[in-house]
Amino acid sequence: MKMPKNCINILIVGLDNNFCAGVAETLSEHLQMHFATCESIISYYVQERELILEKVGLEYLKKREKSAIKECSNYCDCVLSIGYDLFKHHYSVFKNSIICYIKLRLENVSDTQNKIMFKQRDEFLTNYSHLQFTPTRKDKRTVCKNIIEKLGEIL
Repeated sequence: MKMPKNCINILIVGLDNNFCAGVAETLSEHLQMHFATCESIISYYVQERELILEKVGLEYLKKREKSAIKECSNYCDCVLSIGYDLFKHHYSVFKNSIICYIKLRLENVSDTQNKIMFKQRDEFLTNYSHLQFTPTRKDKRTVCKNIIEKLGEIL
């Protein structure tokens, strides 16, 4: 995937949402940037999910979620984390972000759905990310160090 010309954000994605959010938060502290998870932004924008589903339906809920994701993509100087499912449906809005895929080994993935669909999801994330990092163990600080080193080489 081609590197964005006007990069404003770093997007961390992977098959372990909690680990990726931890990496993103640690990275934001090191780089003195803002931090957010796309899931938390959606939760803020769509606070009454069940009521929205009941009153106006799934299509409207998806539009609200998409609006929240677009808002995330327009943040400046932010390290964001996003789960696979959200990324898959909205990767195209992150045109101004460097997308970093944290490639865990199958045995380190805790989510059952991600384990079942590991090969397909890994392939998709590899194809739609700018940088890939394969840590030997789940260590946020080491992954952050590797990301910072790689960013220093390309920016």
